[in-house]
This record gives sequence, C-alpha cells and structure tokens, in this order.
Amino acid sequence: MQGRRNFLKLTAGATIGSLAATLPGTVQAQTCGEINWDESADVIVVGSGFAGLSAALNAKRQGLGSVLVLEKMQVIGGNSAINGGWLAIPKNPIQLAQGVNDDSPEELVKDQIISGRGMQNEPALRQIANRSLDAYDLCIDTGVKFRDGFNIQVGGHNKARAIRTQHGTGGDITTKLYEAGEKEGVDHRLQHYIEDFIMDGQQIIGVKVRKNYRFPDLKTGSTIFIKANKAVVLANGGFARNMALREAVDPSLDPTLDCTNAMGATGEVTLTAMAYGALPVHMNLIQTGHWGSPDEGGFGWSNALLSIGWHQGVAVSVLNGKRFMDERADRKTCSEAIMKNRNADGSPAYPVVFFNYNNYAQDDRVVRALRDKMAWKVDSLDEIATKFDIPIAELKRSIVEYNKHVGDRKDPLFNRKMDTAEELTGPFVVSRIWPKVHYCMGGLKTDLGARVIDGRSMSPIKNLYAIGEATGGIHGEARLSSTSCLECLVMGIIVAETIKTDLQGAV
Repeated sequence: MQGRRNFLKLTAGATIGSLAATLPGTVQAQTCGEINWDESADVIVVGSGFAGLSAALNAKRQGLGSVLVLEKMQVIGGNSAINGGWLAIPKNPIQLAQGVNDDSPEELVKDQIISGRGMQNEPALRQIANRSLDAYDLCIDTGVKFRDGFNIQVGGHNKARAIRTQHGTGGDITTKLYEAGEKEGVDHRLQHYIEDFIMDGQQIIGVKVRKNYRFPDLKTGSTIFIKANKAVVLANGGFARNMALREAVDPSLDPTLDCTNAMGATGEVTLTAMAYGALPVHMNLIQTGHWGSPDEGGFGWSNALLSIGWHQGVAVSVLNGKRFMDERADRKTCSEAIMKNRNADGSPAYPVVFFNYNNYAQDDRVVRALRDKMAWKVDSLDEIATKFDIPIAELKRSIVEYNKHVGDRKDPLFNRKMDTAEELTGPFVVSRIWPKVHYCMGGLKTDLGARVIDGRSMSPIKNLYAIGEATGGIHGEARLSSTSCLECLVMGIIVAETIKTDLQGAV
C-alpha cells in the first residue's frame, strides 16, 4: 500500500563504521529519495523466538491492531526452537506437588543476584520473577505440554524449580505460540531481513526490509518498506554466531569454541539500533554453556544428558583422574573450571562426566546420546581409564572418595550439594565435556517496560522496544540455566502492556 512519505536518516552506516563491512547482514544506509510505503502494520515484531512470538500474541490480545512478525531465516523459532525447553517457575504446580513449598520469586532473584556478581539489574529480575506464573499460564493456555512430575534443581539455583517441555526442546513452546498467533491473526513472515530502520527524528516509523532473503546472501530478494503505525519490537536474539563482533567486544573469548546458537544469531538488528543511538550494555559478557560436548556440533544432546550427569554423577579430569569443580555450580564457574583442563601444548584435555547406567538405561536422554555416539556405555572404571587415557589409580581413589561424600551427603572438596548424588558402581554412561559459546548477556539497554534507551539523551526512543537476548544488562556476568525462556515469555507479555500504555498516554 501507499502511505505517508518520509526520508531515511543517513547516520546508520557511518556510526557502525568499518566493522559493518565485516559483519554478515549489516547494511550501511545509502542516500535515498522519498519513501513510498509498500505496506503497514500496527506492531512490527523482529524475530520469531520465545520473545517475539510471545510479544506478537500478547499484542493481539491487548487489542493493538495488526501484528506482523518478521523472521529473516527460513524457519520459525530461531535459537528458542533448538534450546533445551527448560523454564524456571517458582511455585509451579509440579514443584508444589513435589512438596517444595518454600520457593518464591524472591528466592529465584536471590540466586540470580549471586550469579550476576553485582552486574545484574535487580528490578528487572524481580519483575520477571514476579510474573513467572504468567509465563507458565501462557504456555498452558497455548497448549504447551510439560513432562509429568519433572521439576529439578539446576545449576546455580537453590531450589528445584526447573520444569521441562515434553520433548525436551524449546520447539515445543515456539510451535504452540506460533499456532496460537496464527489462529488469533498474527501475520508471520519468513525470509524477511531488516536492512535498516526508518526514522522521523528520534522516533522509529518503519523498517526497510529485504523480502525473500536467503541467509546469508544479501543479494537475494528485493527491498520493500513497511510502516509501523504504533511500535517496532526487537526480539532478534543475540550475536553469538557473529565472529567479528565477538572478537571486537571480547578478544579474550577463545575463537575456537563451538557455538550452540542457530546460524542466524548474528546481531545485525542490534547494531542497526545502536547506529541510531540505542545504548548498548554488557556487550563483552558472552556466556559459555558448560554442558557442551566436543563430540557433537551445536546445541546437541549434551545439555539434556548432563541434567543427569551433574546431579547423579561426577566430572573428572583426564589429566589426573581427579574431580575439579562443584558439578552443580553456575555456568560461568563451571566453564572456567573446565577450560583450565589443558594439555601441555595448550589444547583442550576434555574432562569426562559419568553416572550409573542401569538406573537410566531407558531414559530418552541416555538413549539418544548413546545412539548418536556422543556418550558411551562403559562397564568399569578400568575401561573408562583405558578409553580416555586417565591415570587409573588416581581415578579409582577419586571415586572411592566421591562415594564416601555421597554417603555422608557432604562434599568437603567443592561444597557441592549432594542430595541427588548416587554412589557410582557401574556400568556407566560416560561423555566428554567442553564449553560452547551460548548466550550474550549484552545488548540494548531498556527500561522496565522494554523501551529502548537512547544513549545520547538517556530517554526512550519513541515506539522502539526490545526484549529477550537482544537486550543487555539484566542478568549480569552469568545467566542461570532455565531463566532465558522465562525472561523472553514474560517480557513478551510486558512489552504488549507497555505499548498499550504508551498509546493511551499519547492520546
């Protein structure tokens, strides 16, 4: 359709500078004449993961008019679809049925404050935690199924509050949010890549889009202009796959590390927002997942398998056969401990994690891992030592010591909580571990309502919002497991409420 005419600002490419030329997907704005809008939508959502799909569905439910979701890839879901399907919900029904009655949103925030190491945004964490049951209700309302009776304590949490989707994947949630959005009138479009923002002063009024784009070829497709009548919500995720940007913001991050993210996690929309003044925070805080396996690519099964290994098993260095960490600590603590295991030439000496096979032989986490050869069934400690070249005498001493700690329910070496630990008797399930780049704590600074903050004025950029991993400054140095899905779903609810409030205030 034809609509109001306006002009593109010319600042984007100049602000990004020489880095832009090296980044897949970053477009430097060119001089343009007047714009004839090809179409319009009341709310444009960029990205189709947990955050984007939640925002889109809730925008419809708030009566905000037409809602358009733009996804640059060829499938819905982004990183969310391939994540482990974990969701931290204090006072969730499964938790209460287990008799865990002393949890609360405040307890979750206490754990996140410890993990954040003083860098976290406590009001934001508290807001998200206080609305965690809203996220759970959204899942149930849209048809998401969680595993019966499954609620466990994951790394860095002081309570068992992590539930998991039926199939152990975030796709169980993204699929249902997408289906609900389709039924309620959300327009979802694939292969629509954001080339630039269209600004009227410090107000976003639309986006320049490459339609029928085929990642990562910017020569594919054709350009259209879509007017945003009420709001643009950035839910484009992180930038963990953008090697040039990773190197620029954190040169200390090992560039050889594998990454759990989908290939489209390149962050160009975040960079475009920065070019128009959006304030970035914590861009150098890039988290690794300590449950990664060197024997599979990407996210894989290791995350699921080690939800057993960390609780019922043990992690041992292949260099000396000894334990070297609290297996149930947070991601940052564990990743740093794991990556200290190096051969003399500096190459990784992949530690092993193992637990008893017999109790979990039919568990789908074990069945899949053994099937895909990223874990092995091993009969004895001698066989483990031979297979992974571990000093056998020290390995046996370590396991005798560990089994004593299990019996005592106390770990004097690393102060691990031993309530779920099992005496190791064999046969065993054994896997190797090495961290993978997983999550970007950094991104765009927002207020509690998800409004993007302009770094020049420290006030919101009008009609521009951001949620999920595209934002920064919320979790601090380390994000706890099972809290990203929670954040994304909750902020999708909150941003729709914020947009409605802002529109009412503008009348």
